[in-house]
Amino acid sequence: MKKVLILIGVVLIFFIFFYFNNPPEFEPYIEGYVVEVDINRLLVVNGITEEQAENMNQKEVVNLSNVEAIWVSKYNFFRFREGQKVRVWISGSVAESFPAQAKADYVEVIRD
Repeated sequence: MKKVLILIGVVLIFFIFFYFNNPPEFEPYIEGYVVEVDINRLLVVNGITEEQAENMNQKEVVNLSNVEAIWVSKYNFFRFREGQKVRVWISGSVAESFPAQAKADYVEVIRD
């Protein structure tokens, strides 16, 4: 019985590691720079430079024109920092505010 439980645990860990660690097979919703990092969410903006991302905040993003911005939540954001270029996958609904808001399925760092 003990061996069966260990085997089930190993299979679950293997499944979680490989299933949840790969990007979805559809196109990302946005590719851009992380402007703000919170414990529960990231502000990702497309249409700015890496230097702008490192030096601006949400209030400054709201005043920009010709950019796409979104707060994404439901992800472990401890490994992200301002200025990183990322791709974000979203399969659910997106709140149409500015910045938009949604739950991320997957976030991939393109460049550190």
